[in-house]
Amino acid sequence: MISSDKRSRFREKTPILGNTIAILLISGIFYFLCIHGFLFANAANTQLLAIYEVAEVGGSLHELDENVATLPQSWITASPSQDSRIFSAPLQFGASEWILRIKAEDGLITCVRIHTSDSIRYHPQSAPPDKGSCSLESY
Repeated sequence: MISSDKRSRFREKTPILGNTIAILLISGIFYFLCIHGFLFANAANTQLLAIYEVAEVGGSLHELDENVATLPQSWITASPSQDSRIFSAPLQFGASEWILRIKAEDGLITCVRIHTSDSIRYHPQSAPPDKGSCSLESY
């Protein structure tokens, strides 16, 4: 039989454990949304720029895929489709992460563009210029 003294100590510790878990959860979310994105944005953007450099207008998507497979991609995610490739940096607070969008027609690259996740129309100031004919209506 548990004494009432031990039971009351257990009840006092339970809210402390709950508060600790809540604080850790909130800290983890804050880290992911703010610090993680800002600290690793330059690393991710550097990896996006490496892909930007190997993506040539007139080149084939198949060759691009082979070249990209040899590049470091630890901070970015890729979303391939039949006529495009989209590479994105980790989530950042304020939707300022870069997205590299590569469009193709008949398997040949026609447009290489970097924009932010906030808007397809916003070209980051420190990003290189678009390659090819990048019509915003085709997105």
